[in-house]
Amino acid sequence: MFKKGTDLTRLPFLVKYALTTLLVLAATLMTSGLWLLVERAISAPLFLAAITISAYLFGMRAGIFATVLSGLAIDYYFVQPFHAFTGSRDEIVRLVLFYIEGGFLSLLIAKVRAATDELRNSREELRQLTQHQQTLRETEQKRIAIEIHDELGQALTGLKLDISLLNRGLTQNGALPDPGDISKGLDELASKVDSTIGSVRRIASEIRPSILDDFGLVAALEWQSGQFQAKSGVICEFSANTEDLSLDHETESGVFRIAQEALTNIARHAEASVVEFDVVRQNGEAIFSIRDNGQGFDLRNLIKKRSLGLIGMRERARLLGGELDIESKPGSGTLVQLTVPVQLSD
Repeated sequence: MFKKGTDLTRLPFLVKYALTTLLVLAATLMTSGLWLLVERAISAPLFLAAITISAYLFGMRAGIFATVLSGLAIDYYFVQPFHAFTGSRDEIVRLVLFYIEGGFLSLLIAKVRAATDELRNSREELRQLTQHQQTLRETEQKRIAIEIHDELGQALTGLKLDISLLNRGLTQNGALPDPGDISKGLDELASKVDSTIGSVRRIASEIRPSILDDFGLVAALEWQSGQFQAKSGVICEFSANTEDLSLDHETESGVFRIAQEALTNIARHAEASVVEFDVVRQNGEAIFSIRDNGQGFDLRNLIKKRSLGLIGMRERARLLGGELDIESKPGSGTLVQLTVPVQLSD
């Protein structure tokens, strides 16, 4: 009737309560059958089962609705005087106690269901994130391999060819070569070596910028802002109230990657003209804020779609012991703010 994984709590109101009524009716019929086999058999367990199933499948309100129906059914069919509501003190106390028991059971089952759903969703997000990261890693490795093959391979092949030609010119016909030709050939070799070294540095900086290790996170983020502006054409205004954040290497790398992802998203989707990148150290925390004046987006829709980029950024922030907040509205730009604790100086 329902597909596997269907969230029954999202069924229409009437459908949920009709199914809940059917469960209570089934409990009533089964209890009546037990009374035919065993005189005055216990009546509550089957109704409690109906309440439990209703609360788990359809939510807490359905469980409470099942509690009300069950209490009335038990009192009407299985408590003397049968088939009548007397309104006596004992009857009222009995119903109130049953409703309290059923309400507490519905609340407990609803909490268990919510925790189960959250755990299942977390596992699914983790599985998708792992797969996404693996795909990104393979894509990045492929890109780097192509760059090394195309740029460095061609450059080294060209150097080898130039060296071979220069060597041939030195030994050709046993005559002494023109010093000017040798000097020109060596200058060309030096220029190509410089170009090759530049390619190596560029590829290495894309993998892990050396500035992050040499000068620290603040300098690396400022450099990253400049690279972002140069490549995207979007003005990036960087400011920091400190040069030393007292973060460990793992945290610095994580912050750098989160900032890199945020700037990449701006370049791809925001259609912004200005980005403000602020780094602030205060009250034992480092706060990294990236605000753009782009088109923004509906954050609720993005959460429902389980954006793997957003999930990855938040998971990385969580592993750092920090917190990632994202604020955005259509037409109002986006703010990405990362807060991480800093190591206090002795």
